[in-house]
Amino acid sequence: MGYIHIVGGERKGRKIVVPRGSDVRPIQGVVRKALFEILKDDLPGSVVYDIFAGSGSLGLEALSRGAREAYFFEGNPKVCRILQRNIVLCGYEDRAKIVRFDFLQARKFPENLKAPDVVFLDPPFVYDISQVIEKLYNFRVVVGNALVVLRSSRKNWKGQSFSFFNLCDVRRYGKSVLLFGRLRSGKMEGPQ
Repeated sequence: MGYIHIVGGERKGRKIVVPRGSDVRPIQGVVRKALFEILKDDLPGSVVYDIFAGSGSLGLEALSRGAREAYFFEGNPKVCRILQRNIVLCGYEDRAKIVRFDFLQARKFPENLKAPDVVFLDPPFVYDISQVIEKLYNFRVVVGNALVVLRSSRKNWKGQSFSFFNLCDVRRYGKSVLLFGRLRSGKMEGPQ
């Protein structure tokens, strides 16, 4: 097991556990700090979805910076146990909920969840981000007009547009790319 730290907010400096192996690749501190500086006005009082949650670093960072609630979506039971431990370490048991959920295999989204204001998508870099965005589009009734932040590798994102995602901003940090946007409503349209 490794550790990373919450980089800002009320739990700044708190250590959280990161499982070993290539399945979990938390965003490094400098990138998380930059990301949450961009989102500083969007987080207070928000509901956050952390999809492909892993260690929970994005959702926990959001809670530390004022998000009202966070839902952590993770399919691996072992990682869910570590995620639960991290939630307890940060003292967010009353504001965090783990949803055992295999995002890419699911046919429908879990019910009875509050609608998100911000959605973090941090899939393994081996996944095609077009497929990940299309899958999220299939859940647009739940996601609505939430701000979506998708992390990809520079290798996987080659500047393409997406037919069901309005890309608003792109930030590059080392080998990572952060894509900011919102799902398009209505029928799928061609690239614009």
